[in-house]
Amino acid sequence: MWKRATGDRREAAAGRPGADGPGLGVGVQVYVREHEPPTGDDWVGEPTGVIVAPGDRSLRNVYGPLDGLTTWTVSFSEPQHRRDGRGPYATAVIPASLLIAEEPWPGD
Repeated sequence: MWKRATGDRREAAAGRPGADGPGLGVGVQVYVREHEPPTGDDWVGEPTGVIVAPGDRSLRNVYGPLDGLTTWTVSFSEPQHRRDGRGPYATAVIPASLLIAEEPWPGD
């Protein structure tokens, strides 16, 4: 179980993914934000999942600055559909610029 960012943190993260929380990498829990402006390729809602592998790009830029080309393979918490109705998808390759890393829930 993990918490979702809200308010100021989410707004800051939308401008610079991972800037106010953990970085992206295999095993990191994430949610997928929408493009600005929204497109038919967007996911319905803000799906959550876990990064399971690097995406199409090589590992050479995994820890470098976000350049718009770095992608990650995300395994969704539950199957997801695209806004235009395609799906369901259990995994997808998603640009790092659309992923927001979340911190683990501290528990009770």
